Amino acid sequence: MTTNVLEKTASLRTASCSDAAVLTELMRKLSYPTTPSVMREQLETRENNPNYQTYLAEKDGKAVGMISLRLIPARGSEAQMVQIAGLIVNEDCRGCGIGRLLVEQAEAWAAESGCRFLFLTGINREDRLGAHEFYQHAGFEKFGCKFIKAL
Repeated sequence: MTTNVLEKTASLRTASCSDAAVLTELMRKLSYPTTPSVMREQLETRENNPNYQTYLAEKDGKAVGMISLRLIPARGSEAQMVQIAGLIVNEDCRGCGIGRLLVEQAEAWAAESGCRFLFLTGINREDRLGAHEFYQHAGFEKFGCKFIKAL
């Protein structure tokens, strides 16, 4: 008798202040400028704030991805929603289901927080087109545009 057993993609856990160094390493892989001390400070600030959550994906004891979430309170007729502030999966682990697992965790946290929408803002750079395809495959729809003014 043959049994089909799927290898576990990764395990997820809530990130803590002690994860600042590994989160910094993940952030730098996508050229997000940060340092372990800045990351630790952000984690400490958000640790007891119910409007923020960061999950770390680990495989074989190694950090392979993360997702950072921010709850946006309702304003006027807009519903409360959750923003994916950052989603990173190690390049050598892409296509293995880790990104999907992190997005599913974000969806669960958003639903537990009473939200009906999950959103993110993307960067229109040639090197990020793979991320755009991932988000569309995960059920996100391109919506609107963003205006920014440097001060």
